[in-house]
Amino acid sequence: MRGKLSERSFKARGLVLRTRNLGEADRLVTMLTFEEGKFEAVAKGARKIKSKLAAGIDLFTFGNFNFHQGKTWPIVTGQDPIERFNRFREDPDLFPYGLYLNELTDKLISGCEKCDAICNLLLASWRALDGGLDKNLLCRAYELKLADLAGYHPHLHSCAGCGSPSSTFFSPRQGGLLCSKCCGADVINVSEGALALARHLLKSSIEKLTLLRPLPGQLEELATINTAFYAHHLDLGEIKSRRLLLT
Repeated sequence: MRGKLSERSFKARGLVLRTRNLGEADRLVTMLTFEEGKFEAVAKGARKIKSKLAAGIDLFTFGNFNFHQGKTWPIVTGQDPIERFNRFREDPDLFPYGLYLNELTDKLISGCEKCDAICNLLLASWRALDGGLDKNLLCRAYELKLADLAGYHPHLHSCAGCGSPSSTFFSPRQGGLLCSKCCGADVINVSEGALALARHLLKSSIEKLTLLRPLPGQLEELATINTAFYAHHLDLGEIKSRRLLLT
């Protein structure tokens, strides 16, 4: 194991991506941390009514955590929540979108590699979702930004084949735009407005997206492009929460 995960006790600042029951009273928590990347940890007794750990390891919690390295998983020994996004669990309109951000991140990020930028992106996105940002706009931005930070940058500025700037066909297989001369049968026709939106989403911070007013059709185009890009290049398998989104 890398970093502090090889030590007996360590601390990390992180976000709770996923939880599931383990045994009769424990929870297995998937953490995305600034210091140690993504890993699973056991919160012993967290399902008991009087557990002091229960509230701090809920889904959509950002906080400081203490761990002790167990034989199989690190064990959560303490928690200090900084922000708890309880609305996501209580609001049926928000929950699927929060779940989607988490599941996409969980699927794409593996191992104990530091991923500060992705932690910051997810935290900013939780805050934006909680603050009322258009849910579909947020998801399209998150898909593009997450892939970019993970090293999979879609080519959206010119033809990936010949470099022509007049390119409005997207090739999922080639991961970018193609012009009319270079494109084949497996391309998606994209409007200039949707392309301009995609470029803007990639370069703008999540916090600045509140200023955008995209057309519904443009968001639908981006949803098609992003889904195809992920399917061809990232091999994440089924994203179950995607079926719950109102896109």
